[in-house]
Formats: sequence, structure tokens, C-alpha cells
Amino acid sequence: MEHVILVGMMGAGKTTVGRIISYTTGRSFIDIDQRIEKQTGMSIFEIITKQGEDYFRRIEKDVVLSLSPKLPSVVSTGGGAVMDKEIFSFLKSIGKVVYLKVSPVVLFKRTANTETRPLLKEGNRLHNLQDLLSKREPRYLESDVVIEADDSSPNEVADKIIKRLEL
Repeated sequence: MEHVILVGMMGAGKTTVGRIISYTTGRSFIDIDQRIEKQTGMSIFEIITKQGEDYFRRIEKDVVLSLSPKLPSVVSTGGGAVMDKEIFSFLKSIGKVVYLKVSPVVLFKRTANTETRPLLKEGNRLHNLQDLLSKREPRYLESDVVIEADDSSPNEVADKIIKRLEL
């Protein structure tokens, strides 16, 4: 048994879908951002605004690389985590990486609360999403499985992943 690792943009539904898969399959659920918040005592927003994105990425890398390959779980990563080659390589080595593919328009609707999304707080949010997606999607597409998630409920997306990975 391997980890099921969900990747994709903020607002793609990684946490929600991950919890459903976890509940359905009986695997534990790990949300990397929540682990970071617990470890630091600060929200992701606070970490990035007070300490900077580079500091956040260092903590994120430590948390991801501390995952145990021996305890298969459902893992929700932060949207930019896989941009680090070492993180992406590690994730692929411990499980199946699943990209939740969502269009910028849908992401725009889902990320309306910029108070918790520091990378979208400044400037035109749709433009920022499109820019981030254009930089990240080539890496996301290297995932083991790509799930189109625009027109599906979280339960439907979870079902697609469970069937595709034969969990």
C-alpha cells in the first residue's frame, strides 16, 4: 500500500477530497499546511507575510520529507510544494501522486477569501491564479494520475480517484 498524494492549485479541493478518500478507505489523512501551522503556531498566511515565502517553503520541505513511507495515508500538499524537485521526487517515491486539475475560472470562484491566501492578496486575483497555474502545471502534469475536477463534486472526485487507484 502506498500514500495517495493530492496536488494542485489552491482551491482545487485537495483537503476536502483528501478527507473523503481518507474516510472512505480508512487511511489516515495528512494535510501538510495544517502540520506546518501546528508546528509553527502560525497560520500559513502569517508565516508568509511575516517570515516570507522562502522561509515557508523551507518548513514545508522539512514537513513533507518527514512523511513516513511505512504508514500509507492520504496526503494533501500545498499548491506550490511540488515545485521543489526533491519534494516531488520524494512524493512519487512514497505513493501515487494525483493532480486535481481545475480551470482558473473555477479556482477564481473557490478562492474568493484572499485573507487566507497570501499569494493572491495583491493585484488581480484571476491574473495571479493564471500566472501561478502556468508556472506550476507542467510539474502537476508529471503526476501519476490527472483528475479533471471542474464539473465534479468533491465526492465525485474522490470516487474517481478511488476507482482509478483501485483503493
